[in-house]
Amino acid sequence: MDWLHGILNLAGLLLWISWRTGTMPRSQPPRNLAGPTPRQGPVYRHSWIYLLVLLALLGGRAVFYNQFGPGLDWYPHLNLLDVFHPFKSDSLPHALAYSMLSFAHWLAALYFCLALLATVQPQTEATGQWREFLKAQFGWPGGLPVIAQWGGVIALAVGFRVAEANWIESLEAVTLPANHLPLLVLLDLRAAIYLIMVLLALYLLNSYVYFGEQAFWKTVNESGKRLLTPLRILPWETRKVDFAPIVALAIAYGLSLALTPSHLAAWLR
Repeated sequence: MDWLHGILNLAGLLLWISWRTGTMPRSQPPRNLAGPTPRQGPVYRHSWIYLLVLLALLGGRAVFYNQFGPGLDWYPHLNLLDVFHPFKSDSLPHALAYSMLSFAHWLAALYFCLALLATVQPQTEATGQWREFLKAQFGWPGGLPVIAQWGGVIALAVGFRVAEANWIESLEAVTLPANHLPLLVLLDLRAAIYLIMVLLALYLLNSYVYFGEQAFWKTVNESGKRLLTPLRILPWETRKVDFAPIVALAIAYGLSLALTPSHLAAWLR
């Protein structure tokens, strides 16, 4: 059931991204292009349908968990560090809480990744569509400075965690200590650390293997350079080898280990 739950969370994220992507403004054709002028407005006026499907998915899988979870002796639980609270799959309120709260974790992780991508996005004309995509995911805050977007994402993650604590307390007599809150937000931040490692690995690969002039690899190259900017205060290049990506990968890997649930739980002892 856990693997099915993960797949459904991934499907939910794709529905969310599709909903937000549908709000992107239509691209303008070249002025010398003959033909009727396309209508103004978002790419897809009815993108809210994806949001309705997402809500139906979250509610429908709660009913599914409630119907089939007990027969499989499945006890779903969320990662709350040193607080273990299994949800009762034979209770519909518990199944619904687990469905909604676990997706909220994935959504917070997604927005940490989007904030990272907005931070390192190339500011070139060729990546205009990519910038519009990222802006659409944030909505009107997408036009704010990156630091404000990070603040909004952190506030979103904190809000999710506070709502999670209140919802769990309403179901059971379980209290989440206040000192858990910042560490639980760091759990959501791990996704951005993993994304940094992926971007650096692709940047390193593109540095030694030529993949052509595709927009994807140009974006990877520019994003990697922006990620390495803080390390450029020191000379990492020796002859023809640049050690900055390797050092950055090592730092990101160390952070990913430090932010594992077991290590974060150890900070509470």
